Amino acid sequence: MKSLSLEMLRLTSDEVLERSQMKTIMGATDCSHTTTCGNGTQTSGSGPCPNANDASLECSGNGGAISCVATGCS
Repeated sequence: MKSLSLEMLRLTSDEVLERSQMKTIMGATDCSHTTTCGNGTQTSGSGPCPNANDASLECSGNGGAISCVATGCS
């Protein structure tokens, strides 16, 4: 299996979730999330962090999604 670098994927390190962040959003229930957009605005929703496409929709016109933090997830 070939390794891919962030540079090859044209991603910056802040566009990729860390392993610890993935753990908080995978299979989580009864929680909420806050998505931070590229221009600094934040959107909130119920449930775990959305997938990358939905996060981009949440930040549409606001510089794209940069990060998502879920709280209260079990």
